[in-house]
Amino acid sequence: MEIYKTVELCDRVKSLIGKTSRYALAKYLGVTLQTVTTWYEGRTVMNDDTALKVAGALNLDPEMVLISLQLERIEKKGNDILSQHWRHIAEQIAA
Repeated sequence: MEIYKTVELCDRVKSLIGKTSRYALAKYLGVTLQTVTTWYEGRTVMNDDTALKVAGALNLDPEMVLISLQLERIEKKGNDILSQHWRHIAEQIAA
C-alpha cells in the first residue's frame, strides 16, 4: 500500500511536466504560488480538487490519493485515534 503525501505528489508532478520550480507547478495545477509554498513548508495539505487533478495526471488511484491526503490532514492535527482509523481505511482500499 502506498500512502501519498502532498510534497511527494508535487515532486512527481514537477517531474512529469519537466519543471523544477514551484511557480511552474502552481501554474500547471491552477493554484497560487503561495498555496504551493504552504504545501512545501508543511503548513497545509493539498485540497481534494487539486488532488483529483494530480491523481489523473499521474495515473494514480484517485480514492487512494484522497484518503492519503485526509490521513495527512488528520496526522497534522495530532489525532492518533483518527489517524489509526484513516490508516485502516487506506489499507482496506489498497487490499
